[in-house]
Amino acid sequence: MEVIPNTPYKGLESVTKELSGDLVHELSMGALDKIVSDSKNVQRKLSSISIYDRMDAFEDVGNVWMERLGSGEYNSMINDISKTTGYSNKLMTIEMGFVREMFSRENIEKNLRWSFPNSIEGLHGFVEAENGEHYRNMPLGPVFIVSSGNSIIPPLIPTSLSLVTGNLTVLKPSLSNYLGVTTALDILGDVRSKAAKALRNALYISYFTHDSESLGYLLEKAKVGVVNFWGADPARMIIGEKVTRNPHHPKYLINGPLTGIAIIDSESSHDSVARDLALNVVMYDQQLCSSPTQAIFIGGMEEAISFAESTGKHLDSIGGGMKMDMGDAQMLSLQNVRRMLMFKGARVFSSKSSENSWTLVISKGKPSLDEVMTGSPEFNIFNRRRFLEVIVVDGIDEIEGIVEQVPSRPAFFGIDKVQTIGMAVSKANESALLESIPHTGAYRMTSLGDMFMRSPLEPYDGSNIASMFTYTLYFRSKRIPTDVI
Repeated sequence: MEVIPNTPYKGLESVTKELSGDLVHELSMGALDKIVSDSKNVQRKLSSISIYDRMDAFEDVGNVWMERLGSGEYNSMINDISKTTGYSNKLMTIEMGFVREMFSRENIEKNLRWSFPNSIEGLHGFVEAENGEHYRNMPLGPVFIVSSGNSIIPPLIPTSLSLVTGNLTVLKPSLSNYLGVTTALDILGDVRSKAAKALRNALYISYFTHDSESLGYLLEKAKVGVVNFWGADPARMIIGEKVTRNPHHPKYLINGPLTGIAIIDSESSHDSVARDLALNVVMYDQQLCSSPTQAIFIGGMEEAISFAESTGKHLDSIGGGMKMDMGDAQMLSLQNVRRMLMFKGARVFSSKSSENSWTLVISKGKPSLDEVMTGSPEFNIFNRRRFLEVIVVDGIDEIEGIVEQVPSRPAFFGIDKVQTIGMAVSKANESALLESIPHTGAYRMTSLGDMFMRSPLEPYDGSNIASMFTYTLYFRSKRIPTDVI
């Protein structure tokens, strides 16, 4: 794979490096200095264009994407991304369909209206609030986005929102998703509109190695307004330390490592719910922040075992269509963990397929997985795939504590907290969870079946990202009466 900067970078110097046998072309410090120095003019042009025209440009991008996807033009790319991410070809094909929904004007507008509830027209001009008091939402950029590599969609979310809110945007994708991200965003150059041209001219995509001088310049010296980091430690801490040294004091927005929990009760443990759980385990091999990596079953052991057997059948069916390759070392570690858990009294259900090695563990009252982590530190949450421990509890009162304990458990070392709670429970238990879960710090509560899906109205990890890429300029055209002061 050769990573090459795209059309807007003509005339800009790049630095060529070899990384794991691949040629990587990074934008040089000189090129980045030129880009950042011109950001005021770029953002002024982009912000002068109607927010509706900017959204229409992304709508056009989504339409072109779907035309090319449907024609088979992206088949080779799907195969390549499947290899670089490790996800199955079928899963990558499913994800490609999500790109259109993410770029749709309807979804972007819903997100913006939730992020800017007074009026999205403040993104291109002053809006009167009342009695001669006005505001305008100005771009806070340049915005530098350091994205994660677990999927194509996460890098596109902040990038599209940064651009549509008027920011010059520099995106650093992962090597694993670089091809898909650049292919999607390059369509802006093919859309014939003033807004699309302005959006494309405000976007720069470049990979940077961890020791790159260009990366150090962006973080420590460049006049950027926002650094948005997606990922975990130690990269998060290293980048944060560099940002604190920047004399321009950019805002540092972190979308850190989170995870999901599934909650099921015996009243709702139907076969369809078992299928929902299996689907979310297989989707992205539990590498999304919303993926269920722990489940809680409210009821008895026999009911939980019956539900696990049903879930296992669906894991065979769904996972069999989305093959997962595991190396010999990974398989050996998995087999050792399975045996140790059985020795400790947990019930273990597992696949017989080497291409779909799922595991379900049933533990009564408290988790068993923590007890084996000392002997198998390599079996951490970032390496576990299609592995789910189900803790069986007697009642709803135990759940709040289990959710809160996740970040401090050895099995979840490196995770900040729970992002998503996926529920398949009775109305009574749902009402109880709506009272207790908000106090755990979790960010999302959804139905179990679509934990991996996002509504355009949703915040991202508790914040409306679009509004975080702007600041509000206030204008008052009338004096405040002196008797008020």
